[in-house]
Amino acid sequence: MALGTQFAQSILGEELNKSTVKSVKGIYTADRNYAIACRFYYHFTIKGLRYERCLSELQKEFNLSELRIAQLIMDEGDSLEKLKAEKNVRKFLTTKFPFYNWN
Repeated sequence: MALGTQFAQSILGEELNKSTVKSVKGIYTADRNYAIACRFYYHFTIKGLRYERCLSELQKEFNLSELRIAQLIMDEGDSLEKLKAEKNVRKFLTTKFPFYNWN
């Protein structure tokens, strides 16, 4: 059953057309992983936190285990290299993810 179907049915009293409900598992995973890499770069490079402290902060922000975050950071090595080469990283990050605090 699609997310929210029972809720919509209880309020609207009509069954939703199931042929229009589309779900793709993992559609936002790549964006999330890139955001984790950016936040790691921020905590480690800009704020100067130790690696373990960075993982702890990311665990709080993304509700993932430290082990999983460490794996994702290793997978996002290319993204970290690009961030390192960026001239004005803080401006880039603020533009890309305005909803995070980059100060």
